[in-house]
Formats: sequence, C-alpha cells, structure tokens
Amino acid sequence: MLDRIPTHVQYIREGFLSKYKHEILKSYHGQLFNNDFFDIPHILGFESIFARFPLSYKIKSITVKDNVGNKIRIKENGQSIKRKSTYYEGGFINSIEILDALWANLKLIDNSENIIKLINYYDKIAPYIFPVLTVDGIFDRVWKGMGMPIFSRNFQKKTKLYKKLIEFYAELTKLNIEGLINATGDKGKIITVLDDTAFKARSMISKERWDQDYFPHYKEILSIILDANLISQIHTDGDPTELIPSFQSVGFRGLQGWEGGADPQYINDNFPDFVIIGFGDVSHILPFGDQEQVEDHVKSLIRIFKENRHFIIGPSTVIFQEIPLRNVRTFINAARKYGKY
Repeated sequence: MLDRIPTHVQYIREGFLSKYKHEILKSYHGQLFNNDFFDIPHILGFESIFARFPLSYKIKSITVKDNVGNKIRIKENGQSIKRKSTYYEGGFINSIEILDALWANLKLIDNSENIIKLINYYDKIAPYIFPVLTVDGIFDRVWKGMGMPIFSRNFQKKTKLYKKLIEFYAELTKLNIEGLINATGDKGKIITVLDDTAFKARSMISKERWDQDYFPHYKEILSIILDANLISQIHTDGDPTELIPSFQSVGFRGLQGWEGGADPQYINDNFPDFVIIGFGDVSHILPFGDQEQVEDHVKSLIRIFKENRHFIIGPSTVIFQEIPLRNVRTFINAARKYGKY
C-alpha cells in the first residue's frame, strides 16, 4: 500500500554529527525532538532507524586474567573495554569456569517501567521517523565473547564451552525480548536481531553449521516474537546470501545490511518475498563517489528491487564522518525521485 520505497539508516555516528550538525539544522524549521539521534536522520530524510530498549537482566562483572597474566574485569560480552575508547579487547570467555561465573551473576530485573516509558516515546516520534527495535543476537556474541582464535578451535571441535556459550547468549536474547513483550505487548511492531554472520565476500559460518548450532535457538526466540504479533528481521554485515534460506525458514521476515558482496539481482530473483533493507554501498560509492555515481547507484538498486515491493533503501551500515553530506542528500533525493510506485 506504500506509494514509494521507504528509507532506513542504522544510525549516524558522532563524527558525522559533529561535522555537519550545524549545516543540517541551520535552514530547517520543521518538527524536532530535541534528540540528535533522531533529529538529524529525520531532517536528512530517513524514515526509520535502529533503536535500543532497556535490558531485562544485569550481570555483575568478574575478574579474569588476560593473555599475559594481567587481571581484567569482563561482563557478559567477554570483552575488556578500554577506557575513553569505543574499541574492545577480547574476548576472554575461554573456559567453562568463566562462563559459569558469569551465568551465576545473571540477575533478572523488572525494567518494565523504563521500557514502557521509552516505547511510548517511540510511538510519539514514529509518524516522523520510525524506531526499529533492536536486540543482540547469538552467533556474533559467541565469537566476540571468545575471541576469534579461541572461537575457531571450539567451533571446529563443537566443544562443551562452545555449545554452552550459544545457550547463554540465546537465553539473554530471549530474556530481553520477553521483557519487552511483557511490558508493552506488540507496541514495538518490529524487532531486529543484530547478529553479524558474514564477511564481505561470504558467510562466516556454513548454512549446515548455522542450521545445526543456531537454528533451534532462533526457532524458540522467533516463536516468542511471532506469538506476540511482532515482525522479526535480522541484521548482518557482509554477504549472507548462503544463509538466507535458513533465515527465512526459522521465521525472519527480512534482513537489514548487505554490506558488499551480495548480488542484488540474485537476491531479488531468488528471495522475492524477503524484505531487503539497506544495500547502499558505504565502502566506495557513498564516501568516495560523486553525486552522479550516487544517483546512478540508487537508480540501479531501485530498478532491481522495486517491482517486488519488499525493498527499504538505505546505507548498508551507518552514516560516518567520511561520507559527505552532499552524498547523503543525493542518496535520499534519488530514492524519493526514482522510488515512486
């Protein structure tokens, strides 16, 4: 029933905001929410954005030793956060004992009041820019929690630690979704599970192993989402083409991302009923292309995806400092111009 292709962005990074905020705001006189996270993408023309909601658990940190014997503190993500930095060291969940200690520190909390308050706020701004709720998934938390070298060894051998860590993160995902639903019912509308499963050229895990190791847990999680009349979708970076049949089979309605590698024509031809969100090239076209190249890129994506009416266009990942403002505006203007049904 839409009259044109909608637009979406994951979020806009602080570097871009600092660089262009004044220029974006200076000539705008429309609706504002006094919140840069929503105001700036709304002004730029994005109609939906990823949005968090309060967790329904707490896990007290524990002390472990790093690779050289230094004591560090970690929480459920298995990572030692560097102070005054967004980078992480990790992961350090390399034994059953460490995982058991974290699991023992898991405490359920009633965050319903804060969840209700935030979802009510999201409802107010939804007519202007729609907050798409997000929750952390399983696979990428497992390999990040262990660190890739340790994950690779445990993955290959299907160790007890590997299997139990999957159960741990599946439980955390389920607790957060149940906390949201218990507080607000179906008011959130859409839930996106954040779970990076692919490199730019291929998936990080074979379809066979994803089906064996993760399908049963996601089947349980998605049944909770579907029973609440919510729509489920997944986010991943990279080219997840191999995994799309499994994502569909387990119950995901669509995927946001497509950060390089995937062939849009192949995706459209083979998965016509799967919602495609993103696909805007942030590796080359948006940061380094000229305005003609940006417009041609948008035209190409719309030409491929338009007819199945399951396309929401946007950058494949976030808007960052190196992307010129003029290219973002060109991207949105082209989506408006060529995306009409």
